[in-house]
Amino acid sequence: MTASYTKQDPNCRSDILFIGTTGLRKFVVPPTKPANLDAEMYIDVIVPTAYKDVEFTDICLTLEVKAPTGAKFMPNPRMGSNVLWGVPSGTTWDETSLSPTPRVRLRVPHGKLLSGPLNGLSFWLGVSGLTTPTFAFTAGATAAEVLAHTASCPLSFKDFAVGEQFTGYLGRD
Repeated sequence: MTASYTKQDPNCRSDILFIGTTGLRKFVVPPTKPANLDAEMYIDVIVPTAYKDVEFTDICLTLEVKAPTGAKFMPNPRMGSNVLWGVPSGTTWDETSLSPTPRVRLRVPHGKLLSGPLNGLSFWLGVSGLTTPTFAFTAGATAAEVLAHTASCPLSFKDFAVGEQFTGYLGRD
């Protein structure tokens, strides 16, 4: 099988915020591999070059496992101390727990979303419970800027196997 992604809403348009390079790989040491981690995932939130020097606030990446059943996202040592791990808690997010979860919101309070060609703000997390060779999940990003709020087109990824990667401005027309 070959990995693919699609927009959840085919009519969605975003001119500012995108999901960027996304990959799933075997864990690379160092640092020490966390227990129960089957793979590590990296996913960028990215903007066009015109926004290279813009500082955004409340940069959020929300991910949800679709398959296999029982798979969960988990913190990764490469995640960085400035990333807040949020697990669902009713209608809000609990950022005090680092529990593995099938649905997670990663939030950076402020930062830039582009540091070079196709190099966005990278989020790192682990994946556990990969009982099948492929993985399916959804991803969407939001961010605020001084004068505006922006969102990426939510994407659905399927048949994503360890060692596969997408690059570019995913979901951009």
